[in-house]
Amino acid sequence: MVTPPELISLNDKRAFWRGVILLSLPVAAQMLMQSLLGMADVIMVGGLGASAIAAVGLAAKIHFLLLVLMSGLATGCSILVAQYTGAKDFPSCQRSLAVTLLVGTLVMLPFVFAFGFGANTWVQWINPDPVVVNLAAQYLIITAPALLFTQWIVIYEASLRALGSTTMPLVAGVCAALVNIAGNYALIGGNWGMPALGVAGAAWATLGSRALQLIIVVGWIYAKKHGFALNIAQLKMGLDKTQIQRYLAFSLPLVANYAIWAVGNSTYHLVTGYAGTDALAVMGVIVPIESAFFALFVGLANASAVLIGRELGAGNNEVAWYLHKFFDRITFALLILFCSSLWFARPLMLKIFDQLDAASTELLLNTLGVFCLLVSVKVINMMRIIGVLRAGGDNRFTLITDTIVMWCFGVPIYIAAVFLTKLSFIYLYALMFLEDALKFIPVIRRIASRKWMNNLTRH
Repeated sequence: MVTPPELISLNDKRAFWRGVILLSLPVAAQMLMQSLLGMADVIMVGGLGASAIAAVGLAAKIHFLLLVLMSGLATGCSILVAQYTGAKDFPSCQRSLAVTLLVGTLVMLPFVFAFGFGANTWVQWINPDPVVVNLAAQYLIITAPALLFTQWIVIYEASLRALGSTTMPLVAGVCAALVNIAGNYALIGGNWGMPALGVAGAAWATLGSRALQLIIVVGWIYAKKHGFALNIAQLKMGLDKTQIQRYLAFSLPLVANYAIWAVGNSTYHLVTGYAGTDALAVMGVIVPIESAFFALFVGLANASAVLIGRELGAGNNEVAWYLHKFFDRITFALLILFCSSLWFARPLMLKIFDQLDAASTELLLNTLGVFCLLVSVKVINMMRIIGVLRAGGDNRFTLITDTIVMWCFGVPIYIAAVFLTKLSFIYLYALMFLEDALKFIPVIRRIASRKWMNNLTRH
């Protein structure tokens, strides 16, 4: 059981903070690394021309949408593992992992076949350029097996994090990123004596890096004789129909929530293209800054979900409530620090992105100011939804709330503002935070009701 820091000794207090840091920082570092390196293929094929960039960018977007699906399944597993850990029921943790691996594999197999054998047919449905279609299909065919590799990686990493093991997934991710970049350099342009494969080279580098990451993660688990080194009998636990149905009933709202968020987020960015060239250029700069900013808070939300989930699984609701208040205070303090720092660092940001023209530079300065003023609402919601409500398995509430505010208010109002008004992009960008403002009160009321305090270990 976690004891509130105010009630424990100095040594135990240090241990508590060390636990929070070890749970949050590796996840934050991995998120930051992914935000910086996630577009490595797109950047490194830049020398091959616009068609290659468009093809790899299109393939990357398709992979991202499937990664959202994978993350929804893995998050369901991690919540269950955290609660069963609190209940000191590790066999149920193993069973949850086995069920998720089975379901994740069955969900991904149709996409593997669609990528590997049908990409030449269906890619032309979403892009009319035959050159782009041919290159994108080539990339998708080669990387088809990587879908299964990535699904297994995401599930294992989420399960390990729920147990508090966050360093090894970070190490595996760093190794995979380095191999991906090196493979791109060698195979795209034909360096180090390797053949120049162009877009296909980027695809082979991606496939190889994912295979290596899976080998590192699974190899470490079995070499350490970890509890998640499941044998055949334990893997067969995943075939239990009752457990599969229970897992799906719990996880499908999560998957739907992730998918709705991904499509809505993509819609904002797509519609921004109609707001003018300056707006699109500024948005291209803002996105990586946003990703880097959110990275730490995603790590903190992960730590919150693990610690609160454990206490709920152990039946310690009052400690779980305390932890919610504790992470709220940390979030407020970090927001004040980071938003103030970014506000005064805006001139430095302009120097980093000095390739923009004068109008875009001025727009970027003001847009960063809007971000500093409004991002707190988005971060606080994220912390409370991911780190608190989902820790208790309150997935249906978050799905309904996110869907209503995004698709009934946020997205339609943004689209109307872009196409029906001549608002400056500064005001359009502020409208992207409208949905977070609208769900701020419902989320607070839901947490105050304590209806999210579910012990998922009780069948």
